[in-house]
Order: sequence, then C-alpha cells, then structure tokens
Amino acid sequence: MNVDDQYLEAKVMTAQPHQLHMMVVDGAIRHATRAEEALEQQDFETAHLSLGTAREFVSELISGLNNEHAPELVDSLKALFVYVYRNFVDADVQHEPRLVRDALNILRQHRETWAVVTEKLQDEQTAAPESATGVSWTT
Repeated sequence: MNVDDQYLEAKVMTAQPHQLHMMVVDGAIRHATRAEEALEQQDFETAHLSLGTAREFVSELISGLNNEHAPELVDSLKALFVYVYRNFVDADVQHEPRLVRDALNILRQHRETWAVVTEKLQDEQTAAPESATGVSWTT
C-alpha cells in the first residue's frame, strides 16, 4: 500500500458520516468530469471506465440513504441519484457528453447544498458535542 492509499484509508476511517457522504459525492463528480472530457474527445474507453466508476459512487450514495428519518426527503434524493445514475448509463451507451453534464449539474448542486449542511452540523457539534453521536447523515 503506497502513502497516498494509506492517507486515503486513514481519512475515510476517521471521517464522520456527513464527511464520508461528501467524499463520495466528490468522487462521483471527479470521475464524471473525466468521462465528460473523454466523451468530448471521443475517447470512449476512458469515458466508459470513468462512467463506470462514477456509477459506483452514485450507487454508494443511493445505498447510503436511510428513509427512517425524513422519508420524503430521502425519496427525493433517491430519485435524483437514480436520474444521475441513469444519465451515466445512457451517456456511456450513446456517447453523449450532454447527459454527463446534466448529471454533473445535479451532483454539483447537491454538493453545494451538502457543504452548507455539513457546516451547520459542525457548528451544532461544536455547540453541543454530546448530541453528535448516533446521527444519520439523512437527518
């Protein structure tokens, strides 16, 4: 295991659930951006591999949803992530960068929203650290 892998493993193992969510969103954005660029250059092999990895990240986002808290919000998020996933599948088949851009717009907006939520959670944990345990990232 190289130093970069060790650093990433340590970062993941010590992250709070809301931080892990952000890491997964960032991974999906990073790989989707690479796929979009590859599609624009008609490098279909790189696009295919990058879209596959982006889909894995989005699948992780979907599987991390917990509808025990705020089920309507979770259902809306799930629908958005399924749309993103489907766009990645269709972009891969159709070699259409526009579909990746549409999905990236959703992921980037979600990331901006999540950054605000994360900041608020950190502020609340600082104010009352004992209430931070046992909180799902969907609450």
